[in-house]
Amino acid sequence: AEALLAPLFHAAALVGADVGEVVRWVLRHDPVEAQAVLTARGATLAADVLAGIAATDGREQSGIWSTAAGVLAAYRSTAATEAARRPNFDPAQLCAGHDTVYVCAPGDRQELVAPVVVGLLERARAGAYLAAAAPPGAAASPPPAGAPLWMVLDEVANVAPLPDLPALVSEGGGQGVTTVACLQDLSQARHRWGPRADGFASLFSTKVVLPGIGDPATLELISRLGGEIDVPVHSTSRGPWYGRDWGAPSATVSTRRQRRIPFEAVSQLPPGTGLVVRGAEPPVLAGLPPFWQLTRQPAPDPPAPSPPTSPAPTPGKAPPAPGVGL
Repeated sequence: AEALLAPLFHAAALVGADVGEVVRWVLRHDPVEAQAVLTARGATLAADVLAGIAATDGREQSGIWSTAAGVLAAYRSTAATEAARRPNFDPAQLCAGHDTVYVCAPGDRQELVAPVVVGLLERARAGAYLAAAAPPGAAASPPPAGAPLWMVLDEVANVAPLPDLPALVSEGGGQGVTTVACLQDLSQARHRWGPRADGFASLFSTKVVLPGIGDPATLELISRLGGEIDVPVHSTSRGPWYGRDWGAPSATVSTRRQRRIPFEAVSQLPPGTGLVVRGAEPPVLAGLPPFWQLTRQPAPDPPAPSPPTSPAPTPGKAPPAPGVGL
């Protein structure tokens, strides 16, 4: 499907067509028009890709078209295609300003819009990488403030399932992209990214664990990340009553190695708190009050307006009556 959609979008861009035209080509299984555009504009490589797909076995070709249609399922409505005809920003330019884009998807539409969200994020990341690689003073160089592009991805496994999320997290920090990913537990990550999810604890330098996790593998991992400590163990013993000291007690102190955060303690965090695990530092239990409980400094009162001044009366002339203009 990727090999099919790339030349179709390229053909649409060459003639200024919108995504609705691409959807029409895909739903009709018609590469002829796009292939003609690519050939006329000299995009021979993209045209050859379409020709190769058109020459494949009928059953295999049908599967390719069906997969491409599934990727574009979010645009299979008149309202969606009409909205896509009037884009109001370029995701690649987000790193050059201070704008914020909010992407919301209801639970029953997350799978439908996920490819569109991933495309938006990929475009924004490409723009940030290009700006980071540009020499100072170039048109694509990052803004003077040097603020990175923040990707705060809640429900990342469902709404924004980036296929190469591990690569984005590992290399994005050095190229102006900071990623914050939120998961219910690591079972979601393992289902979406497979064995690569095992490295998430290393890729994300700071982990914030909230109450309510029930996945045993996640609880065990957090418990291990907390490290171990030496706990003093006090013991008291007595000698025989018939001995020299007549059974006098003797106290000894030894140490026992145990985990800093027991398995059950991770699953039973107090409400309104979060366990912060950061690198080699000991875990810290931090309070997480709701935003409406945060104390804010009231804005200073505006200065009181100065009282109006009345002109001094002229000697020998009575002052004007109130409400009467002269």
